[in-house]
Amino acid sequence: MAHIDHLVWAAPDLERAIDELQARTGQRALVGGAHPGAGTRNAVLGLGRRAYLEILAPDPAQAAVATPAAELSKLAGPVLHTFAVATDRLDRVAVKLERAGLPHAGVIPMSRRLPTGRLVRWRLLIPAGHAYGPLVPFFIDWGDSPHPADDAGDDCRLTKLSLTHPEAWSLRPLLEKLDVEVDVQAGEAAITAQLDTPAGSVRLSSLDHVHG
Repeated sequence: MAHIDHLVWAAPDLERAIDELQARTGQRALVGGAHPGAGTRNAVLGLGRRAYLEILAPDPAQAAVATPAAELSKLAGPVLHTFAVATDRLDRVAVKLERAGLPHAGVIPMSRRLPTGRLVRWRLLIPAGHAYGPLVPFFIDWGDSPHPADDAGDDCRLTKLSLTHPEAWSLRPLLEKLDVEVDVQAGEAAITAQLDTPAGSVRLSSLDHVHG
């Protein structure tokens, strides 16, 4: 089955989110870098071998435009947003998406520069044409680039990732077609992760800061 590459923890402010995550897990995420043109920047907390949690937040150094950063700024606090699945064959994933009836915009190359100055490159494939929003993951290929988890610590682990959706009966087989193995149950649309951390078990959800 597909390997979960990283979780995306969306936040309105990077520094505050780093502090909150440290308070909850006992580990401090490392500042990653900016995403030029997207209006965002990130920090990374390792979750074991080639897996990590990405804190994604607006980048004040980039001009405020109609980008994902605009939506991040509206959040009341950090929430688990979506997840990425690792692959070294985006072409095969594209075929699976097409067979599942999901269109895509093709492979999207991206990059960011680390605080050390080293350039990290990756490629994305993002499914579209479905009604499940961020509960359907995007796919990522790091090629021969360094993986963000390599230097992000390994004291935390992802122990479970689960999804709920009113139409779980149709979401579940769709993810199976994409070889994505996660628990899917009926309920309010949400994504939830359980982490094993030095501070104990930590639960992150897309419903955090939503229902109080």
